[in-house]
Amino acid sequence: MKKSFRLIILFSLITPLLFACYTNGNSSSNDVPSNNTSSTSDIGFSSPNPDSITGESSVDSTSEYQGVDGYQYEVIEYEANYWYNTGTALPIGVNYHNSNLLDNLKRGDIIFEAAGFYGITGHVAIVEGIYYSDTYEQYYVRIIEAISVGVARSILTPTRIIEKIGSAYRVKDANETQIDNAIAFIIAQLGKPYQVEYAKSYSPDSPNWYCSELIWAAYYHQGINLDDENLDSPVTPRDTIENNFVESITI
Repeated sequence: MKKSFRLIILFSLITPLLFACYTNGNSSSNDVPSNNTSSTSDIGFSSPNPDSITGESSVDSTSEYQGVDGYQYEVIEYEANYWYNTGTALPIGVNYHNSNLLDNLKRGDIIFEAAGFYGITGHVAIVEGIYYSDTYEQYYVRIIEAISVGVARSILTPTRIIEKIGSAYRVKDANETQIDNAIAFIIAQLGKPYQVEYAKSYSPDSPNWYCSELIWAAYYHQGINLDDENLDSPVTPRDTIENNFVESITI
């Protein structure tokens, strides 16, 4: 009851910004040419070692990504201009060398960014996978999120994690089939516009999405409810990570 009352007040006062998914998306032009056709695949991970993506090791000399983690690149000024709506191509070289993102994240993980709207609701995205860029000769983290330009692919970088106060969560009991199906659901929504609505929708034919609604709906279709049972209430980013179905992971 308290949750519903609080959300009604928030919704009525700050509807356009309630779920903090509204951000400036900058579209990259075209996919970069690749000699390896699997390196930017929509349906899987890139070569040479897809099994390493599920690893939980720290960043050290045993990292599967040593030498292909963008160690050669400096953090550029205005990196944030390249985070959003990137499509299937890495837009810039990104240095992951001193982070755990490549080693500890895996497909289907939920990224929570607490910095959204003064920390009231935050923002969430889903990890599509770890991909290899032939252009920049490195692996990187690709996510899908509902932002102001609509449902889009973006990249997750160590700098973004720091600036957006990011953390990561894993749906504990989701198997590979459920994760694949959840991501397939989200991929099918790419390009649909962003819009906040009070009642949450799980229909694949929904005309629009906000960030947490999209991720909730994807897992709801897999029998995993990341919110309460009331379909006539919204689901906030915090709701998707503050439940018994997810656990925090180190990044």
